Amino acid sequence: MAGLIDTSSRNLKAELVRHRKTRGDLAKAWGCALNTVDKRLDGSIPLTIKEIEEAAPVLDMDSTQLLMLLIQPIDSITKFHV
Repeated sequence: MAGLIDTSSRNLKAELVRHRKTRGDLAKAWGCALNTVDKRLDGSIPLTIKEIEEAAPVLDMDSTQLLMLLIQPIDSITKFHV
C-alpha cells in the first residue's frame, strides 16, 4: 500500500491529466520552477496545504474537494465491483 505522500502525488498527476492542465500551470500557481513541481509530483517533496489550496483553482475546485481526491488510494477502485 502506498503512503500518503505517494498517493497524493500520483493523484495530483492524474487530476492534471483529467483537467488537461500542465506542470507549467502548477508552476505558475505556486510561483516556482518546473523542477520544484516535478519533485512534488514524483513524491520527492511532500505537498503542503498551501500548495493544495493554490492548485485547487487550477483544477476548477475548492481546496477541500482537491484534498479529498488527493488522499483517496487509486488502487482502492479495484475493490469495487459494478
